[in-house]
Amino acid sequence: MKKYTIHGNEVEAKELPGRKHKMVVRPDNMGAATMCAGEAVFPGNAHAPVHVHADAEEILYVISGRGRMYFNGKPEDIEPGTFMFAPAGVEHSIEATTGEDLKVFYVFSPPVKQGSYDKKQEVHDVR
Repeated sequence: MKKYTIHGNEVEAKELPGRKHKMVVRPDNMGAATMCAGEAVFPGNAHAPVHVHADAEEILYVISGRGRMYFNGKPEDIEPGTFMFAPAGVEHSIEATTGEDLKVFYVFSPPVKQGSYDKKQEVHDVR
């Protein structure tokens, strides 16, 4: 019988630059064909590197902590309950602005490979 539920504790976090990244729902473990989802924890008083998802959109939601989300270098304050949207091709990064870890839930569509987007690419926002 196919399993349609999974607990976050069943997946090990991967250390990526500036964050611990736990991709919980993926094509290889749950059969998700057009998206993936999980959580990321950004350590307090740290700024994760700028990156771009050339071909994927990302939605994020702050679970705990406070910080700033940067889009094309412009900061926006974030706190628990804040939703963020990173369109494909838009540079973005997250900064935890207090000593507390910043924990976010995220969804990518289409699915991405963890960390595959970490090298900054020359991409121009075409909006």
